Amino acid sequence: MTRREIRVLAPAGISRRRLLALLGATGAMPFAPRSAFAQAPQLNLFTYPTFANEKIVAAGKERGLDVKTTIYSGADEMIAKLRGGGTRLYDMIVPLHTYVKVAADADLIEPLDAAKIPNLAQVTKAFTTIPDWSPGGKFYGVPFVWGANAMAYNFAETGDVDSLKLLFEGKFKGRVAMRDDSEDAIAVGALYLGIKTPFDLDEKALQEVKKVMIMQKAMNRTYWRNIADLRTMFANKEVVLAWATLSVVAPLRNNGMDIRWIWPKEGALGWTEGIAAVKGGKNRAHVESYANFTISPEYGEVMARATRYASTSSKALERLPADLIKELGIQPERMANLQFKQLPKNKPRWTEIWTEVKAA
Repeated sequence: MTRREIRVLAPAGISRRRLLALLGATGAMPFAPRSAFAQAPQLNLFTYPTFANEKIVAAGKERGLDVKTTIYSGADEMIAKLRGGGTRLYDMIVPLHTYVKVAADADLIEPLDAAKIPNLAQVTKAFTTIPDWSPGGKFYGVPFVWGANAMAYNFAETGDVDSLKLLFEGKFKGRVAMRDDSEDAIAVGALYLGIKTPFDLDEKALQEVKKVMIMQKAMNRTYWRNIADLRTMFANKEVVLAWATLSVVAPLRNNGMDIRWIWPKEGALGWTEGIAAVKGGKNRAHVESYANFTISPEYGEVMARATRYASTSSKALERLPADLIKELGIQPERMANLQFKQLPKNKPRWTEIWTEVKAA
């Protein structure tokens, strides 16, 4: 982003006037003219590309919360760059909940003051009670966005899909794609086997999962790492069914493909991401203000319309039409089957097992 003035860009379906009205509606952070925030510093946000979206940045700037974004592609890169001197460059990050403890233990982030974030009262309890956000009993982050990794499929080619079995067996051999990620893939194998704690696997369970993942390998067209590559394979009909992230769906639908999304009955893998303060930053109060903004109904609506990701704020979801909630991949009837990701205690062993599966 440049430092020139950014005009408010309204998401599809919202006029600029409506957006400005929305941004002035919150009680926790009332709208004020730009001049009222003349002394507020520009915050440096280290984040995934999704949350550097120009509409989200513009919405914050209209509230005096000006951010300069720098992008990382994954949690490991985030940690590595913070360790390499990034704590001097950034005010805040957007970690996956499983990496909050990793960052805290490495002295890369510092706790926030929950009393300074009143919009926490609007966050659904299922997200505020995830222990990963408070390692050691200290409040390190504000989860503002959530979702699930699950199954995407080309309905015209597959018909209705409801079970992980189709990734492991059946008529789509050679047209399936599995994510090349040890945590996702091994957890999917565990769910297929009926294991209720897919991130807490002893050696015996890991060996059982290894066997079924080698079996699953025979179903694959490929393993995928880059979501753009997976979209291309769906578009070319090389792949008709995949374990995926929701971001694969909307661009293909926009191009006329009937790509659908399902949390399989065996379970889906849930995740949350949020704002955390980088250790030693001088703009702590403003970071807490920005964190509060990210869990406001207004931010949640802008984010949903601009990026198709779901807010953790119950008030934000109340503002969305039913068809958009469905597009966000939210399936309330299957929340009981959502397994929130955990960082495996024996992660190096998971990496070894996954390497062995791919080499088999």
